[in-house]
Amino acid sequence: MREHAEALKPVVQRLPAYMKLLWALAREPRLSRYQKGLLAIGAAYSLSPVDLVPGFIPVVGQLDDLLVLLTAIRKALDRLPPEVRDRHLAAQGLTLADLEADLAAVQAALAAAVRGAAKATGRALAWGARLAGKTLAWGARHLAGALSARRTRP
Repeated sequence: MREHAEALKPVVQRLPAYMKLLWALAREPRLSRYQKGLLAIGAAYSLSPVDLVPGFIPVVGQLDDLLVLLTAIRKALDRLPPEVRDRHLAAQGLTLADLEADLAAVQAALAAAVRGAAKATGRALAWGARLAGKTLAWGARHLAGALSARRTRP
């Protein structure tokens, strides 16, 4: 996960530029109301504490917000002529390659975080199953001992 954290540093550093880009795209007359609505939904989803993966879940909660935000920006940029798209990106000191790299970094980090959580959950379930098995075995031994002691009493 450390390598993903390193890969996310440039994404986090560019986040203010992405927010300015989002604002500029929301005012872009060449985008339809539908596209502007998708940008607004992406921004609202990113800022809202209520979403598919709540923000209070460490790492994954923030990564999904970032992924939605960057995807909304990418989809809006796809609807613009290349020269207009490049002008908007350049105005914020960004390139299309930056956006693509950042999307890939966020997707990779999110996938790694989900895999890590799944592994941890699997380990916790296995530990719980072992503990339950030991507890049941202990209970069965004690119950068997109690029953046999009862049978041997006159």
